[in-house]
Amino acid sequence: MALRRARIMESTTLLPILSDNEVISRVDELLEARYWREDNDLFSEVLAETVHVLLARQTRQAVSKQVFRNLRQRYPTWERLARARAATIERVIRPAGLGCQRSMQLRSLLHEVRKANRELGIGPYGTGGGDLTLEFLRDWSEDSARAYLETLPGIGPDSAQRIRSSMCGEDYSEVDKHARRVLRRLGVLGRNSDYQEMDYAVSDDTRVRLHSNLARHGRASCLKSGPQCESCVLVSFCNSGRSRVAASGEEEVVLDLFGGAGAMGLGFEKAGFRIAAAVEIERRAAQTYRLNHPGVPVLEADVEEISGDLLRTWLPGLVAPAAVIAGPPCQGYSVAGARTGDDRRNLLFRHVSRLARELAARSVLIENVPGVRRVNGVSYTDQITNSLRDAGYLTWDQPADLRASEFGVAQNRRRLFFVGVAPEVGLPRVPTPTHCPHGEEDEHCRLPRTPALSKCLEDLPNLKPGGGGERLHLADGRVVFNSTAMNHSPEVVAKIRAIGPGGGPISNRRLYGDVANTLVAGHRALPVHPTQHRTITVREAARIQGFPDNYFFCGPRAAQPLQVANAVPPGLAEAVAIELRTELTNSRVGNK
Repeated sequence: MALRRARIMESTTLLPILSDNEVISRVDELLEARYWREDNDLFSEVLAETVHVLLARQTRQAVSKQVFRNLRQRYPTWERLARARAATIERVIRPAGLGCQRSMQLRSLLHEVRKANRELGIGPYGTGGGDLTLEFLRDWSEDSARAYLETLPGIGPDSAQRIRSSMCGEDYSEVDKHARRVLRRLGVLGRNSDYQEMDYAVSDDTRVRLHSNLARHGRASCLKSGPQCESCVLVSFCNSGRSRVAASGEEEVVLDLFGGAGAMGLGFEKAGFRIAAAVEIERRAAQTYRLNHPGVPVLEADVEEISGDLLRTWLPGLVAPAAVIAGPPCQGYSVAGARTGDDRRNLLFRHVSRLARELAARSVLIENVPGVRRVNGVSYTDQITNSLRDAGYLTWDQPADLRASEFGVAQNRRRLFFVGVAPEVGLPRVPTPTHCPHGEEDEHCRLPRTPALSKCLEDLPNLKPGGGGERLHLADGRVVFNSTAMNHSPEVVAKIRAIGPGGGPISNRRLYGDVANTLVAGHRALPVHPTQHRTITVREAARIQGFPDNYFFCGPRAAQPLQVANAVPPGLAEAVAIELRTELTNSRVGNK
């Protein structure tokens, strides 16, 4: 069968293999999130899609979209654009490298549309007036619509098929070479196979969306020559892509184990490291990591079951990474969890030390909750430190106990950081606070003040229970993601209304307005908003943790809170990463 996973590398090394359906499902989810976040319904009109197709011909996707936006800003209606002089249009599109010929084609195309509108008595020539339109093509037969589109300047047969199929919700990608190229590189489609052979793996309600996004991805990222694998959200599933992004020996690269949604990786990226790869077993968190860290391969696997050799086979070039970082599951240690001494998750740190040794990593960082100090009489701090030393690393005498509010995060979240370094690398300093926590200002403190929690949330919209959305358009033009408020019943709202600041059960405690307590993992419900009578949204929780607003969390609404609550604040990870990178750089320079 032509449709197959061309992943011989994985099958011979016993790495986890995703089925055809699993890969296609993940690709669909990633591309929909990638382009759904970006487009903001730019091309919902047939004429808008037609103009964009003309602009996009032999032009990079990002460039054509920006030109389209510039034109729409300068000419709010198609009629005004049609009346503009070709030279004026050229001045708008010239910065993107589009010239006189394209501007004349665009103007001629709009004149043809105006002629059709006049003949049909629609648009500006209708009884109620209006703008130029091609919406009438939705009522024509496929052949008639395509034939008309091919008469328009700059629109050839392939472009006409794309426009016609897109406006009717049909599978135009069966003739789209870009989509085919993406699927072949992923190993989902054989070189000589027919596009329809993958239909059994795609449901009817996702087929059109998937094929559309595959084509867009082929034009924007997975180019015929020079594919941009370093910025591709699908690189995890692409053998050739992983080879292209393989680490070089001169880079300060990191392997992120138990990567979660990518918070610690984000902190290390801000400190100047490059994430070579991540390992995360939970599907939704792995998808969030892939989406927000394009170009980083993420392996869905159990850290206990992989070896350094398997990782090197999966990611060629992963040799002696600068650091192996990890935030093993904390529920076995946390005061909010069961805290049982026989929880197998309590010993996962051993696999971090093992993999660091097998990969000859120059340093190791393990992060966890303060509860590791003692669980039912057992001290795990000593065990973690000894595991690093047994692997050949030098360590601090005690882990660094850092509070997020002392590093610019509006949350009293404490985390322990265990650091191990190879003998030739000096032990880094324990990071010193960069901010004075809000409400604890000292007149002698010259550090910046950590913003109050209320300040962090003040520009987000007031929402009623059940309000908001996954893509919320604000009055000032901004788009905010993951902003769906839980739909509480009137009874729950009444209970929430009675909760004072800091009050309520651990899963629904109302936040103070100055600084938040630790966001608790393990509950779908997040804490109660400081002033509004509902639990906070995922975006508000992400703000409190220190995630940027463009960080999108994948999966259904119920799967998102745990991704945020489990994360180490990126700013906290960055502080440790800066100190570690200083020593790694010094040792590299000293050894030259």
